[in-house]
Amino acid sequence: MHKRIQFTLLISLVGLLILSACSGSAETEDWKVFTIEQEPAFDIQFRLPPGWLVDYAPNRDKPGQWDVILVPPKCSPDQEIDYQENCVNLVAHIKGTSTFNEDDFMDLISGDILLGQASGQTARLLGQDDFRVNRLKVSRFDHLIVTALGEVQMSTFFFETDQSYYTFITNFPYGEAQIATIENFDLMLGSVKAVR
Repeated sequence: MHKRIQFTLLISLVGLLILSACSGSAETEDWKVFTIEQEPAFDIQFRLPPGWLVDYAPNRDKPGQWDVILVPPKCSPDQEIDYQENCVNLVAHIKGTSTFNEDDFMDLISGDILLGQASGQTARLLGQDDFRVNRLKVSRFDHLIVTALGEVQMSTFFFETDQSYYTFITNFPYGEAQIATIENFDLMLGSVKAVR
């Protein structure tokens, strides 16, 4: 009888693990997959939330850099016109081609960031966290920017693959954790995986 209870518990636990593993992708399984096919060193893909626009191109002034602009319908609850604002960007630096320096970048974003010499305005570091997304180590840095229109939280998500460095940068109203755009971004980030 005791072995039967253990077996039942084990089967239940395995079932829960399978369901929890599948539930993360179930929310995004019908979302369109995004990658840059013409750049083999762009070796990630992710699911693009429905209704989001995307535009991308190599940066002509910075060899080895690809700029990806992701435009959700709304960046804040009080945005009046859809697609009027851009609040999500992705920058890819191809290793061996780009002049990107990881150490310099990490030094810059791991503290307060001076936004303008003349104004003396800074983006104040709120916190830093490391976590994993599909075996990729992601470092997140949150900064607070005070503007005339209100407080903005700039979040930087940095990770690397064998072939490239990637940085997602988001700008959302500070303290607005429950808006749909942020929830969709979190799901999109959770769908990132290395593919080549």
